[in-house]
Amino acid sequence: YPVSMQVNDLRLEPLMDDQELDARASVGTIYWEGAVRAFKDKTDVGRGYLELTGYWQPLKL
Repeated sequence: YPVSMQVNDLRLEPLMDDQELDARASVGTIYWEGAVRAFKDKTDVGRGYLELTGYWQPLKL
């Protein structure tokens, strides 16, 4: 697994709306995860998967 990476000058946009997951019953938080498109200088350069946590409230580990 890659454990470090460098990402410069990319804009990520979701491929679909409403990719938020309410997982309070299982892992105790709400987070966003989903497919994204990557753009560099307005050119579509790739696809990816992104997960965002910690925006609802801090995760308790």
